[in-house]
Amino acid sequence: REKVAMLLEKGCFGSDRILCLDTPTFADDAGCLEFQKEWIPEGVLHIRFANPDPSVTSTADGFLKGSNVTRVELFGLENVVSIGDSFLAECSSLTQVDLTCLCHVAEISNNFLLKCEALEIVDLSAFQKVTCI
Repeated sequence: REKVAMLLEKGCFGSDRILCLDTPTFADDAGCLEFQKEWIPEGVLHIRFANPDPSVTSTADGFLKGSNVTRVELFGLENVVSIGDSFLAECSSLTQVDLTCLCHVAEISNNFLLKCEALEIVDLSAFQKVTCI
């Protein structure tokens, strides 16, 4: 995880504490995107995954589970077909999440957005191909 630490140090922080992350850096060889709350620098409220990677086809279990972020944006993940267990679960401060790029998801595992009480509106229109929840 040396690469992870180095990238986080180079994260782009604005006045609203946005952390812009390079998607391919957080994908393993099998195309699974992983990011844990422990990797988020203190004070970051907004995370943006960018730099599309067509080889990313799934998200790891516990993706950002329990983090204190208020906003998450996912870009360039059109090839993701499977969302792992506890995706963004227990993110009690999360108010906005952009899931529109997840248009090919066929399978959503347990606890999707579980206990995200601060979320007011979630647009699930991208999930037209979901066959298994």
